[in-house]
Formats: sequence, structure tokens, C-alpha cells
Amino acid sequence: MSGCAALLTGCAHGGHGEPAHAHQSNAEQSVGDTAEMQRSAFVTACAGTSAGWQATAVVSNRDVVEHRYLVVISFQTPESADLERTRTEVLVAPGATQDFTTETLLDPVARPQTVRCVLRGVEQF
Repeated sequence: MSGCAALLTGCAHGGHGEPAHAHQSNAEQSVGDTAEMQRSAFVTACAGTSAGWQATAVVSNRDVVEHRYLVVISFQTPESADLERTRTEVLVAPGATQDFTTETLLDPVARPQTVRCVLRGVEQF
């Protein structure tokens, strides 16, 4: 499995973003294909809920066959301390873009008022 820094940035609460790392299971993929996959996943929203925080994201599959992706999103304090990470499997049809939502449950009284949702990784199965 090879990994490389990506140009992905997650939409983070307060306008902050961080680069993500993407990993691809197929070691025979070319560098160009790997970079294309990395540009195909983004956090589009990060918001508090009555039970915690949720991130909405999209994954695009530009291939001609269906793929399953594992997407890792961190929920962080403004000081970049991880509160929790979620791992979500997303099945994407050929040439399609699939949105999904992942949520972390945090004590509504003790949770921070500002949380960043940061895309940490994308792995294609």
C-alpha cells in the first residue's frame, strides 16, 4: 500500500483546512491515477448537532468500474486536538459522486463550541 500527501483540504468549521493523506490499495496504479483519486474526496460541511458534531463529505469515482472507499474524518478542537475520528465506507458507482454524513456523539454540555472536521484519509478497496 502506498501513501502520499494529497492536495485535499477538508472544509473545517471556522474556515480552517488541513491536508489529508490518501492511500490506495492497488500498488500498480500510476502516480497520475493516485493523484486523481486524492482530488476526488472533500468535506463539504461541518456542523454541530443536538448530539455532537457531523461532517458531510463527497467521494467521486472517475473510474469505469464501481469502487468502495474508506474515508477517515477527524473531529478536532481549534487547538487541533482530536476529539474523535470516524471511518466511513462509501460505495460509488462508475463516474458518479456520492455524498455521505458521519457523526460523532459528544456531550452537549461539555463539547467545544467550535469543532473542525478534517479529512484525514481516503483508501480505495
